[in-house]
Amino acid sequence: MSRSPLLLVFALALGPVAACGETYIDTSLIDSVPDENTGGVDTSAETPDPAPTDESGSRDFVATLELFALHAREISEVVADDRERAASMLDDLEADWSLIEDIIRAEQPDRLFGFSQAVDLVRSGVERNRPADVSKGWKLLDDLSADYPA
Repeated sequence: MSRSPLLLVFALALGPVAACGETYIDTSLIDSVPDENTGGVDTSAETPDPAPTDESGSRDFVATLELFALHAREISEVVADDRERAASMLDDLEADWSLIEDIIRAEQPDRLFGFSQAVDLVRSGVERNRPADVSKGWKLLDDLSADYPA
């Protein structure tokens, strides 16, 4: 066997790797360096904070979360027998979720995905008549609400 085909294969295999070079980042193009206290969020623009600022507001929000999970449980209890009533109750849950979502997004954005998944399970369970999905959704909401920092 000749060495030229072997060298050609070797050269083709190393070509993409050899093309990699050192990366240079021009930091002069960055407007500002993220502050440790803001976590990289630009705080120069004043926006209203929907999150409660006092301790009693935080407790009220946690109580609202618990009530939100309880509403999901009630939907879970009726969805198998009365789909229309469950759909009506889902409308109320959706209205509550639109308020709660903004506060979670502001206070605990890393928890938003879990809450969204749980609400989606309840929603799709009602729409597709899948009581098990509704039940799983309210259990997730219950757990997430109980673990939410007060």
